Parts: sequence; C-alpha cells; structure tokens
Amino acid sequence: MEVTVNMTAEEFLEFVAWGKDRDYYKSRLDKELNKREILAKKTCWAIDADPKKPGKVKIIDQDHAAELLEMAKDYLA
Repeated sequence: MEVTVNMTAEEFLEFVAWGKDRDYYKSRLDKELNKREILAKKTCWAIDADPKKPGKVKIIDQDHAAELLEMAKDYLA
C-alpha cells in the first residue's frame, strides 16, 4: 500500500527543522543519560553499605570516590 503525502514548501521546511531538532535533542539526552550512568557506576565502585553500621555507607575505593566527587562538581557547575 502506497501512501502519498502532499506538503507545501513551508510544511516541508517545518518538517525538516523538526527532524533536525529531534536529532539534536536525542543526542543531548543520550549524552545526559550516559553521564548519569557513569556517575551511578562510579558510586557503586566507590562506596558500599557498612555492615557494622546499618543504614550507613563507607568509601571502599578512594580513587573512584575522588573521581566521583570531581564528576559531581563538574556536573553541578
């Protein structure tokens, strides 16, 4: 089944602009989600539940904790 769509030149230009905007925002969203995933992974590598103190956490990897702190500062800046 073939579908034919008749657009004016103005409608076509709006459609093209919409496609570019969609690609731009999808790219930005993907980058943002990637940053959040990295922050979450580094958090899991840097801290863990403290078995001696229920409800508390402890740093288990200083290097990852330091990276996480820098990333968080950059993210919030």
